[in-house]
Amino acid sequence: MCLQISITPRGRGITTTMPSKRVGGFLCYFVSYDCEEPPHIHLAKGKERRAPGAKFWLIPVQLERNRGLNASELREARIIVQENRSEFLEMWNEHCHD
Repeated sequence: MCLQISITPRGRGITTTMPSKRVGGFLCYFVSYDCEEPPHIHLAKGKERRAPGAKFWLIPVQLERNRGLNASELREARIIVQENRSEFLEMWNEHCHD
């Protein structure tokens, strides 16, 4: 299931809608200003983007940055990315190239 989250960046009057998906205990999401980077996904443990999380490149699946996840959570996040990679790439392409 793909959700849409509306976010108003601090200090800006623009609302950015980005695709996201909740898998297990993680919020999996994209950030519009990241579309110039290679395809990747952000995962946050819990319901908030500010929660501990990680960023994974999608081609190939590789950890780019860990923001406070413990080893067990990081393994769980990697499995989520690997199992949902095709869907995440499709969401990325629809969001960043439309």
